[in-house]
Amino acid sequence: KSRLFCSARRRPSQSQMRAPWAVLVLGFAVSVPTADAENDSNESEDSEGSASEGSATHHGPGSLLNASTARCRSAEYPLSSKCVGCPPMYKGKLCASTTWYEDRTLGSCGCGTPGDNWVDDDYWTLTGWTAALNNVNLDPEHPEAGWCPSGCGRCYELCTTGGTTNTDSRIAEPGQCKVFKITNRCSDGWGQPRPDWCSQNIPWHECAEHPEKCRQDRGTNMFGYSAHFDLQDAHRQIQVDLGWDNPEVTFEPVSCETWEGPQDAVCTACPS
Repeated sequence: KSRLFCSARRRPSQSQMRAPWAVLVLGFAVSVPTADAENDSNESEDSEGSASEGSATHHGPGSLLNASTARCRSAEYPLSSKCVGCPPMYKGKLCASTTWYEDRTLGSCGCGTPGDNWVDDDYWTLTGWTAALNNVNLDPEHPEAGWCPSGCGRCYELCTTGGTTNTDSRIAEPGQCKVFKITNRCSDGWGQPRPDWCSQNIPWHECAEHPEKCRQDRGTNMFGYSAHFDLQDAHRQIQVDLGWDNPEVTFEPVSCETWEGPQDAVCTACPS
């Protein structure tokens, strides 16, 4: 059964806002000039193998630091990152990028009434704290699986670092934590020639265990993170209630007993 694609409404990257005609551009920094339009076009056509490494302390690539603080290879750089290293970490925890989206379908995890394509507006997947996870982290053995991937129903605690990937109009304060239940997958860039939010080709745990793999092309996403969470915002629980707009976060798997949602919630269309 094919996946029911979600209609995401993600904020564009800073470089896309500055140069709408470019699919991807190289990272920009206060101390390093931004790539010109011709280079931007070349990066769009051949992103593999052309990414750079750099510092992840705050704004852009900057100068290359030692191996413990250097960012992973990525096509772009976070606007303001608090995470360092490859994979990037903050206070001993792995870091991830986030976006928000709206999707009223059953999603890849089949959360809803089997046979129906849509769920009611007050269904728990729309009103609660749920998220889509990038393909290879959702199902490391079968990242191409568009229906009932193995990681459906798991929970992760996300905590803001005080950094942001590509928006600076509203930066979340550090230490804001919320547990999210995975009900969908994010496929942006998966299997495509250009990196994107969810184009990682190795799971986060392998990235952490083997940093040398994480440093390779496509070991992380377009901003150099080993994981990406696309947060359900059908009722503006992300942008309004939390005040989040694509913040940088730390993440870790947790028991779903800590999730603020119905404990009997299951995705009935997919076997447990």
